Amino acid sequence: MKAILDTNLLVAEALVHPGYEVGVASLTWAELRSGIRKAADPVERARRETRITRLRALLGPGLPFDDAAADAYETVCELVLAGGRDVRGRVVDLMIAATAAANGAAVITRNPNDFAGLEGFVPVVAG
Repeated sequence: MKAILDTNLLVAEALVHPGYEVGVASLTWAELRSGIRKAADPVERARRETRITRLRALLGPGLPFDDAAADAYETVCELVLAGGRDVRGRVVDLMIAATAAANGAAVITRNPNDFAGLEGFVPVVAG
């Protein structure tokens, strides 16, 4: 089965998930790149840049947030709101879930609660 790794798994470098053909969303690369700029220490920034370069070499380009993902995002937001949760502050996670749904993939994450309410629309796997 295809699966998209959530950003938290790349930070932890937890890339192996037996039974899944893993990839990432382009949004994940954006989140990681944003994290480089948040590091005040130039040595830490360089370390993060090296990590991303290595991860990109291993995992390849990210799946884009395209029109199909945009359509899925509408459903993702509806499901989250129907469950009494807010979408604000969770936009990137929900866009990653929509990207997975649009590509027939699961989401593997260390924080399955970030994707609560999406059961039945996109598989969420604790990793």
